Amino acid sequence: MKAFKLKWLTLTTVLALSACGGSSTDGQDVSDTLPNNSGSESDDCNDCGWNINQWKLTLPVSQDDYYGTGGSSAAELIPAECSGKETLTNDTSLEYFWRETSPDILHFKVNLDEVGATTDNSSYVRSELRELRYFDTENRCSSSHQNWFITGEHQLSARLIIAQYPSIIGVAPKVVLGQVHGYEIKQALVKLLWEGDDKPVRVILNDSFAQDNQTCSDCQPFSINLGVVKAYEQWQYRISVNKQGIELQTSVAGVDTIKTLKWGEAVLANDGNYYSLSKNWLNESYYFKAGIYPQIIVDSAYSNQVFEVGFSEITVTHQ
Repeated sequence: MKAFKLKWLTLTTVLALSACGGSSTDGQDVSDTLPNNSGSESDDCNDCGWNINQWKLTLPVSQDDYYGTGGSSAAELIPAECSGKETLTNDTSLEYFWRETSPDILHFKVNLDEVGATTDNSSYVRSELRELRYFDTENRCSSSHQNWFITGEHQLSARLIIAQYPSIIGVAPKVVLGQVHGYEIKQALVKLLWEGDDKPVRVILNDSFAQDNQTCSDCQPFSINLGVVKAYEQWQYRISVNKQGIELQTSVAGVDTIKTLKWGEAVLANDGNYYSLSKNWLNESYYFKAGIYPQIIVDSAYSNQVFEVGFSEITVTHQ
């Protein structure tokens, strides 16, 4: 397993993340050499790069295992007093999700040797946030009332660092770190995928979809590259959706990579073929997701193989 201890600095008013060499198993710890954030550690997290109230959290364990009842599907925490659900707050501290302070970082973690639990239409476990667009309404406990239509500009921005990733012979360390999903649509519109130090970040898109969570026999997934991102270094991504199309961006070591896809217009994909995003996508409703969604099926043979990612910013805007 590749592992690294995160070290964080504050530069002006923007959080910057810095990794300082060595494995988490070599006993090295240079945390005393780095300055802490001088900001407050108050529970309200006024200086955080996120609003915990606009998300619910999906865990890599079942409702039966977490709550003692509810079935084999993945357990959730919601930032409200919802029947049968634990409340998600900035003080939530679990093996799979916790907040570090001074500075403020949200950590997401998945162990690949645990049995785990999945969500509908998936074979993979996750520790991932799901957007609640109208979290400040009386319907905040219902995901069916928490989606947005493409009526303006909708954007997910994140600043993050890969803190740990698995090293499994013959298995790439694939993990989805951000998504745009249509409501009750099996095919994701956007999945931002990290696959290791030696491969570029890829965005996986579907040219079309089937409604009501149905399988789509004629849909064609394709991918676009967004530059290589090393583990243990800070980087950013941004996903924007509007009536004109989708803009994808990564910022790595001061270098921006930007790709724009317009609805109905052909784009050259990584496989050398051209694809176009169906304009039918414009008629659906959506939600953002952020966190870690490993694309590796858990196996008891993967002892101590872990994904962990730290986010200093997860920002959603709708205009």
